[in-house]
Amino acid sequence: MGYRMLFGYPISATATNWLHECLCEILHSIHDSLHTATKPPAWPEIIPERYRKRLQKRTGLKDRLKTYQSTVEKLTTVEQERIIQALQDQNEIALLLSCQRNCEAIADLPEAIHEPVKKLFEFAFELLTKLEIRDNHYKAIYDSVPSHTCPFCGCEYFDAPGAPREALDHYLAESKYPFAASNLRNLVPMGNKCNSRYKLAKDILTKDDGTRRKSFDPYNYSPTEIKIFLEKSQPFAGTTTPTGQLPLWQIEFEPNTEEVLTWDEVFHIRKRYKRDVLDAEFNSWLRHFNSWLKRHNIAHTSDEELVDAIDRYATDYEDMEMSDRAFLKAAVFRMLHTHCKKGDRRLISFIRTVIGVGTCTN
Repeated sequence: MGYRMLFGYPISATATNWLHECLCEILHSIHDSLHTATKPPAWPEIIPERYRKRLQKRTGLKDRLKTYQSTVEKLTTVEQERIIQALQDQNEIALLLSCQRNCEAIADLPEAIHEPVKKLFEFAFELLTKLEIRDNHYKAIYDSVPSHTCPFCGCEYFDAPGAPREALDHYLAESKYPFAASNLRNLVPMGNKCNSRYKLAKDILTKDDGTRRKSFDPYNYSPTEIKIFLEKSQPFAGTTTPTGQLPLWQIEFEPNTEEVLTWDEVFHIRKRYKRDVLDAEFNSWLRHFNSWLKRHNIAHTSDEELVDAIDRYATDYEDMEMSDRAFLKAAVFRMLHTHCKKGDRRLISFIRTVIGVGTCTN
């Protein structure tokens, strides 16, 4: 059995990406003028007409574009071409994540352009909030996703629009790929723990040794289904607690693709699931199973009835998918069902003790 743990955000949420698209057009206009040795249009005429009214009073944008232009004018033609190519490449998000495209990071480009690019796109990112693009982007995502949880861990809940904003992660790190810093295609709502404790400024495109790696595309229109399996976990072989010995968890993912490996490495998924959910909640979930049996008046006096009840309980939580960590609870009880069905007498006896029923000898 499988449990969906990761889902894609709708690509339609990025439809209001006009600020980033406008900025890219302006930069292309500057570079085209350099290429033809002509003077680029002055402010605000350099702003594409369809965006001009919304941006012409943004003098902070004007000043940063002026600095960018004056800096790039002093570079060689080859250097100018590398910079405009980096603008193009850093925004090919889907191709970069699937390793079908590579790009130069900002550190690879002429040093003189580093700060002008960073400050320009940092300012553009801030404008996303001031122009209400960020709020509309988040609302479109919140209203359309199947579960209001962080898709990177499946555990953290998102607050509704109007509450203090969730973290908006630069999936391609802003420090390395600043040309994509205002691109909604590269901006993903993410739970605070995933964003601030685990991903941080990690390079999603490369491993620690600098080699390229594939990563999930958060805006993949079709849901990306990852299945979690705990069947190979060993009951009574894990951490000892005051209430007994926990299972030794063996967490397996299917498919076990390169994208899954990147996801686990960047967000520490196995470690977090084991420490923060499986070990922490195992005993309370068993007690809840006991309450569920009583509430539904389900017979479990024989071993066969108990095994069937565990199977039914696991199925109920499989149907709930990501709600309230149901996919993990389902995996736990599917594991218990597998071991009990194979006749693990110690485990059956332990579960009977928890639910207050003596060992059955049938």
